[in-house]
Amino acid sequence: MFPTVEVKESKVLVELFVMSRCPDAIKVERVFDGVVPQVYSIMDLQLNFIGQLDPHSTYGVKCKHGNDECRGNIDQLCALAHNKDLAMFWQFLSCLNKNPRMIGRGEEALKCASLAGLDSAFYTCVSSGEGRQLLEQSVENSQFIGVNTSATVFINGKPRCVEDAGWRECPGGHNPSDFIRDICAAYKGSRPSICSEYPPSRK
Repeated sequence: MFPTVEVKESKVLVELFVMSRCPDAIKVERVFDGVVPQVYSIMDLQLNFIGQLDPHSTYGVKCKHGNDECRGNIDQLCALAHNKDLAMFWQFLSCLNKNPRMIGRGEEALKCASLAGLDSAFYTCVSSGEGRQLLEQSVENSQFIGVNTSATVFINGKPRCVEDAGWRECPGGHNPSDFIRDICAAYKGSRPSICSEYPPSRK
């Protein structure tokens, strides 16, 4: 008799195509302040930053809102790559978004990293070539998929919503409850109890 093998269901992939100092991106991320704490156990997050690859620039990428934005992108990518769980990363991101004008300024990232409990791997990442490589790969992802609008939300590889000086292309709505409902519906494993409060919408 063969031993029972537990099959773990894949988490739901949420992709945010953003720029760290973009007001539209920050607006979307603030909506997700009401999403991530509820369903982080069944979702994975990927940040795909929008910019132009440029090997001669400081960070290997030209960012719309300048080098502070490029550095802010790196701060966020390093925090996402080096955290114990998604809730810890989101605490870091929410902290940054409370003072958007300081995004990309080293002292603000250090303060938020300390608040979120990030360890030395984060600090090593932002101060080494790893952070630049993460940013270049992130921008390559956006270019490969063909998304150039910040902010765009994908769920499991499919476009879900755009915020660009106003919400559009959001057939399922753009409130926290709408995203929670879609993430719960997309997850095929044993859903957390919170999902019972957000049954699938009737098409």
